[in-house]
Amino acid sequence: MAIGVALFCLRAWAQNGSFLEWSVPTADSLPLHVVPASSSVFFFTESNKNRVAKLDTSANVFTEWLLPTASMPHGIVLSASNTIAFCAYNNNSVGILNTDTSQLTVWGVPTAGAGTIHLDISGSTYFFTEALGNKIGLLDPVAGQITEWLIPTPGATPRGVAVGQNGEVFAAELNVSKIAMLNTVTNTITEWALPSVRQVEHLRFYNGLVYFGDLGSSIIGALNPKTNIVIYGPVPTPNAAIPDVFVSSGLINFTERSGNKIGQFNPALEKGNSKLLTPVVTSVAPQVSPIVPQNFTLQPTQTTVAPSAANVAGVVKGGFTEWAVPTAASGPLGINGVGNIIVFTEYNTGKIGTLTPGNSPLVH
Repeated sequence: MAIGVALFCLRAWAQNGSFLEWSVPTADSLPLHVVPASSSVFFFTESNKNRVAKLDTSANVFTEWLLPTASMPHGIVLSASNTIAFCAYNNNSVGILNTDTSQLTVWGVPTAGAGTIHLDISGSTYFFTEALGNKIGLLDPVAGQITEWLIPTPGATPRGVAVGQNGEVFAAELNVSKIAMLNTVTNTITEWALPSVRQVEHLRFYNGLVYFGDLGSSIIGALNPKTNIVIYGPVPTPNAAIPDVFVSSGLINFTERSGNKIGQFNPALEKGNSKLLTPVVTSVAPQVSPIVPQNFTLQPTQTTVAPSAANVAGVVKGGFTEWAVPTAASGPLGINGVGNIIVFTEYNTGKIGTLTPGNSPLVH
């Protein structure tokens, strides 16, 4: 089935971008994912140094919290203005940290060695994925329980998770190139096999669509779970390796880990390939377990770090604009945004970067 988004107009000039980059104080931290609390405050995980951290760009100050055990923090979300939640891959838990009081609550996952990796917030609860346990979980801190659903495809290696609508939760199945949808009302899991995709790692839900990138190629795309139609296509840089995406005002923003770029795509400016997928639906009985959390008081450390600044001309091709990250071989990975500011982690070089696109290109 071949349908696509119409090519409405073309850009008249390249778009400049202003970069700022801050080196994380703890060396070799391997920062993974980042979430904004405001236009100047960003929380992120330091996967290799067992820390979660905050960067306040208004004062150029990092605050770092050393976790009590060898956690390997991975995915992170903001649950309140002063509270973050994160998955601890090695510690097999979900942690909730009040960054004002430095009080940490740790919720252990019932499945041993599950490899808790990513999470998303839904009201006062948290959905998370178990990369090694092959499950989607739900932490309810108020009820003091965790509910788990086993993914039907063996060895799927679920990674990114995104809460949708009406009790639907989406998960990326990294090892089998699928997207799964858990319906918590009917206790069913629907799976779609993605065409031409090698490793879908992270997802974002926006206006009824599930957006994704391919870590194993240069593909970005969006799945409509209601129509079973996926629209997808390659970004201009070959073998870009796209680990993460986020969507703002209809624009798809993404990191290129191998391409060392930040990209942006306007789907109104260029059509993509389209395919009707065949969903597979499986009933899955949930397993509910009561959980008693552990509580810790952490000791934060603060460090002032001056940023480096650079202006980079974006390269425009069709609906795509790509900006080269100023630090060579930085390995941009996690990406998020607030307002017109794009924030991202530089995994290889241990930095947090922001990109502010400059003059908007003419559209006619």
